[in-house]
Amino acid sequence: ASLGNMASHQAQKERLPVLQSNAWGMFYGALITGCWALVSGKEFNFDPALEYVASLLYLSVFGSVIAFGCYLKLLGAIGPAKAGYTAVVIPVVAVLLSLVFEGLKLDVYVVCGIVLVLGGNLMILAYRRLTFARRPL
Repeated sequence: ASLGNMASHQAQKERLPVLQSNAWGMFYGALITGCWALVSGKEFNFDPALEYVASLLYLSVFGSVIAFGCYLKLLGAIGPAKAGYTAVVIPVVAVLLSLVFEGLKLDVYVVCGIVLVLGGNLMILAYRRLTFARRPL
């Protein structure tokens, strides 16, 4: 993910269009994944059930093209270091959505995971604040 962030950041510094870069990146990713599956002897199959096709289309359009395009624009606007904080927020938001919509039951592992994620993020932010506060003018 970090390598992809840095490659995207460089592509945007070179003013390559986000939508086309995203499309090519997804094409190369699908090609590499398909080749890996072939080499590994995996079977290609497709479930034509409406639920599967609808979920695949939803994830393809909203979860990949739109969401990742927005992330790449964010990356270009604020840089990879700050955009990387989404990796901290997304799992916490996913757990909260699962609590509301899927009836996820909180257990000690979920709570500890959220506390560790948020605590680690707070530690980094506090460290940065202390580091920048100590720098001489």
